[in-house]
Parts: sequence; structure tokens; C-alpha cells
Amino acid sequence: MARILIVCGAGASSTFLAHRIRALAAERGIPVVVEAAAESDLAVLAAGVDVVLVGHHLHDRFDQLSRTITSEGAAAVLLPPAVFTPAGATAALEAALTEMAGRVD
Repeated sequence: MARILIVCGAGASSTFLAHRIRALAAERGIPVVVEAAAESDLAVLAAGVDVVLVGHHLHDRFDQLSRTITSEGAAAVLLPPAVFTPAGATAALEAALTEMAGRVD
């Protein structure tokens, strides 16, 4: 089962997005575990995750965050600005699935 971690500044926005992605994946029959985290918890929670979706508001630190994420074996994806809107779950799930499909195990 694929594991997706969503990271935002404090964890609140990512919690709502994670809930919407879980519901959308369930509707589509896609087996995933989706968790949310604050940026400060990234180094601990990225281990064992397939993809980390990073909130666009962290774009100025994405290179640094990406190094932390990839050092744990996960892929890093910077989300588009509108992803934390109600319709953004579709874009976030598609970004994660596309990234996972492109990875070679």
C-alpha cells in the first residue's frame, strides 16, 4: 500500500487535504495511507513514505525540504497554490500517483 505524507507549515491545512485525499482515493478504490504533518515533523515522518506532497506556501524552502525527503527514500512534490481548496484533493492525489508511477523500485 502506498504511503503519502502531506506537509504544510503547521499541519492544519495538510490535515484537511489528507482527509479529502483519503476520501477520494477510497471512492476510486485506490489503496493508500495518507497522513498530514507540520514542516517541523518532516525529518521524522518522511521515513517509509513513498511521496511527500509539500504545500506551495513552502516553495521558498522546497529545495532544502526536498533534500530531507529524498534522503529518507521518498519522492518530493511541490503542490500547486490552489491545492488547499476543496477541489484541490484531485490535483494532489494525481500528483502523488504520477510521481509513484514514475519511480522505479
